[in-house]
Amino acid sequence: MILIIYGIRTLLTLPKIHNENEKEVIEQITRTLMIIKNQFMIIGKSIGMQANLEVELTQEKIAHELKKNKELLNIFDKQELITFFAQNKLLEKCSYKIEKEEFIFKKINKIKVFDNSNLYEKWILVEEASVSKAYRKTKNYFYNILLENKTKILLACSRANLNPGHNSFEKDLKKHFHEKLVLGSTISDAKTALFWLNPEFKDYGVSFYSHNEEQRKQRYVLSNLSNVENLPTGNLTLKQILQADEKKPIEHKIEDKEVLTWVINLTLDSTKSRYFILVYSINKEEIINRNSEDLISLLNETLLTIAVSFLLIFLLFRRILKNIDTITSSAIKVNQGEKNIRSKVTGDDDIGILGQAFDSMLDLFENNIKILDKKVEEKTQEITKSLEEKELLLKEIHHRVKNNLALTIGLIELQQEEIEDEKTKKVLVDIQERIFTMELLHRKLYESENINDIPFKTYIKDLVGVISHSYDINNKVNVKIDMDEIALNIEKAMPCGLILNELITNSFKYAFCKNENPKLEISIHKKEEFLVMSIKDNGGGLEADFETLNSKTLGLKLINTIVKFQLFGTIDYFYEAGAKFIIKAKINEL
Repeated sequence: MILIIYGIRTLLTLPKIHNENEKEVIEQITRTLMIIKNQFMIIGKSIGMQANLEVELTQEKIAHELKKNKELLNIFDKQELITFFAQNKLLEKCSYKIEKEEFIFKKINKIKVFDNSNLYEKWILVEEASVSKAYRKTKNYFYNILLENKTKILLACSRANLNPGHNSFEKDLKKHFHEKLVLGSTISDAKTALFWLNPEFKDYGVSFYSHNEEQRKQRYVLSNLSNVENLPTGNLTLKQILQADEKKPIEHKIEDKEVLTWVINLTLDSTKSRYFILVYSINKEEIINRNSEDLISLLNETLLTIAVSFLLIFLLFRRILKNIDTITSSAIKVNQGEKNIRSKVTGDDDIGILGQAFDSMLDLFENNIKILDKKVEEKTQEITKSLEEKELLLKEIHHRVKNNLALTIGLIELQQEEIEDEKTKKVLVDIQERIFTMELLHRKLYESENINDIPFKTYIKDLVGVISHSYDINNKVNVKIDMDEIALNIEKAMPCGLILNELITNSFKYAFCKNENPKLEISIHKKEEFLVMSIKDNGGGLEADFETLNSKTLGLKLINTIVKFQLFGTIDYFYEAGAKFIIKAKINEL
């Protein structure tokens, strides 16, 4: 059934495969020719650059040689001048003429010198028509120098004289181009021609190909890089050749055979009419024959592959499935946490190699885990020890701060006993209470297991208890505290504690003096990123406007400053059968 289906599919797809193969061959040849064009352009530019550089360098050397020896040339006699030029390796290949008084000596090497009396010590380029087979112009360079003793030296050098290394350089590059680059494909009947177009030939309408030798010389000259003796262009005209699309072959006939011809313009300088063109031509029948051979080969290979596949499946099917199942089962167990499981699948086939690689990976994985666990344990011990030392040091710091603050409170109490002025005593008491608020915080930190967090609820209860003990000896005030279990660090707790100390102390001092049923309500809750604190008593409220008292009273001024510049929050005052303060503090930015 598989063979029948494959046969029907092959018959249906053969025309499509044939067309695709033909298109692929044409595209492959086009790509190859484009690569050849780019490589040829690089080679041409390299040859041109080498020639220009060497000509300039040789000109510099000759000019330097004459200028350097100018003093000697002045004092040389006639024979010495002749000897100097004859033995100088830079000058011996050029033509030169020496004029000294009535003495004139000439050495003409292909190029005649000329006298330009108005221009000395400067190279002059003169281009002339050439009989070269490549239709290029000859370039000659002239250099004149006038000595102090009126001796005139006229020098003439061809481009070849100034570029002695060019021939070997160009020969090596062309050899590389001819030997290493494949012009065409595996098609044996491919024809490759490279030729120079005669810029004088302007007859665009006639067939460019010619059997006549004289006509060929008048139209074009073939390069030695060609593998043909004449152009494979058939009846193509010069106009068709010059206007051809490089990326599409021209379909035409040569001797009743259909051919495909690519025309590639390899001219380096597009401004010049001396074109250098590559023509690549193949018989279309060659592509068809090669496609047929490829299709037959493909059919044979496919049938052989199917037969071998059936045989391999029959021989290896059970073993492969068993090994795959073993590896899969091992992978599932490893994923479930059994790190010691191994597949133990071996063999030289892909499944065997996969099984061995899987087991090796598990071994490496297990060893890495052990090493990592050991390193993590060691690092954890180091960090734990470091944290314990840090925590102990911080606790000691808080303990010392607490002791210093307690000592300050004691000193203030001693100072109070010596002061008789009641107003001063009152100020000292206020200061003592504020310092106590700080001392209590450091005490809580010292007693806390986590030195970074203060149990704020316990702290507030202790603070309220101490204030109540100081101002409410008979426990008449009914204090209600409603707050969440909140942990704050000292940077957050210190300003909050100072604010609460001021407001609670003011309530005990002024709100409950003439109140038979005094009440104090404290509410502290955390809402998103804010800490909302509410302190309400049932006294008579503030004597004046809150803003007015805020600017005059030290306590309220302190509260306002802390809320705005330390807690970055707001404070609001209301009278609801007593004074009520609501403070919102943005605790996550403290």
